[in-house]
Amino acid sequence: MKPVKHIEYIDGLPDKGIKVDWKLVKREYKKLNIPSQYHYPLNCDPTQCGYAIDMSDRSRGKTTNKLILGLILYRLYGIKMTYIRQSKNDVTKQNLETLYETVISCDYISKIFDDEFNSCFYYGHRWRLCRYNDMGELEEKAEDFFTFCCGLDQSDSLKSTTNMPTGDMIFFDEFISTTYGYSDFIRFSDICKTIIRDRISPIIFMSSNTINMDSQWFAEFDIQDAVRCMGAGDYQYIESEGGTRIFLEILGVDTSEKRMQVNKRFWGFNNPKLLSIQGDMNKGVWATDNYQRIPQDVRGVEVQTLLTRLYIENSGKIVRLRLVNHDNLGLCVYVEPAKELRPDSIVLTAGDIIDERYIFGFGRGTFIEQFFELRKKNKWYYARNAEGNFVKNYIALVKSTMMANFMT
Repeated sequence: MKPVKHIEYIDGLPDKGIKVDWKLVKREYKKLNIPSQYHYPLNCDPTQCGYAIDMSDRSRGKTTNKLILGLILYRLYGIKMTYIRQSKNDVTKQNLETLYETVISCDYISKIFDDEFNSCFYYGHRWRLCRYNDMGELEEKAEDFFTFCCGLDQSDSLKSTTNMPTGDMIFFDEFISTTYGYSDFIRFSDICKTIIRDRISPIIFMSSNTINMDSQWFAEFDIQDAVRCMGAGDYQYIESEGGTRIFLEILGVDTSEKRMQVNKRFWGFNNPKLLSIQGDMNKGVWATDNYQRIPQDVRGVEVQTLLTRLYIENSGKIVRLRLVNHDNLGLCVYVEPAKELRPDSIVLTAGDIIDERYIFGFGRGTFIEQFFELRKKNKWYYARNAEGNFVKNYIALVKSTMMANFMT
């Protein structure tokens, strides 16, 4: 198979990468008549951003439609896609062999490749095109691959073994996972650098079915403040201090009759943990757990504050851990938002120790351990769910960091 388009390069220089006619790509995409209720992967302008990040509830076509986009780019320009997941276990044949199932069943491969190919297969972490006849017999298979798959934990091994001079589409699927690994951002960046080299032509897509405002990923990109201000249906371009532009999109509400019927039959529960499944943004766009709240003041019940200078800092945000003695609850910790530290503060962090106030992790071997003993007894109370999520993410990050340090 040869690319349909004559390949041109940015500024006529191959080192800068392939010059893509995105208007042509959009026309080819629209020819497929993909149902409008599914996510359109080119709401961004790829010439204006290096990253395109989208988040929503499940079953919105975010993954499938980017796979289709990758096939169009391969057909037109020979551009190969790198598909990334959290772990190498996520990209084994057992776990990934149905990745293109919807693309195949809807006959998109035949439409894109004019019946030259009608299917694809997965072998050795690579997807290749093929054609089956009406009897289901394999007639032809492509020698070259069009999609390469890897996990973040393969970043080191890829540096010396991977060369993709036309790898101008990178897709990190399900980038917000249940836990954020200590070095996930660096591993992801290493993989992207290995693929991109010094070209300026690539575009990096990132998708998630979890909408978590406290995800460490937003802190790594330094866009957490912008993310917290967004709701369903919002999108914006965000530019970093160094000039990197990110297109960030939160998909709008799926109000289709089909979604409502499925929710009513299976997911009609008042449980915020089901938000990504229900897709009911009227209950709030951000996925969160419910945490026990700081008790309201009750006449005759005394609450004595014992210590107020312990804080947790993470992702540019701080919370205060206020130790109190409650008449009815005994010793407990109130977790409250805070704006600034004091000279005498004690600051728990999973990051850099920048002065003598900072202590890594959980303060083991100090009085701070008593605070976390109270947490094990469910004696922490939170001003809002946001503080509860903050603590949960902090603890996961510390554990991941400790494990990474142990392994090295």
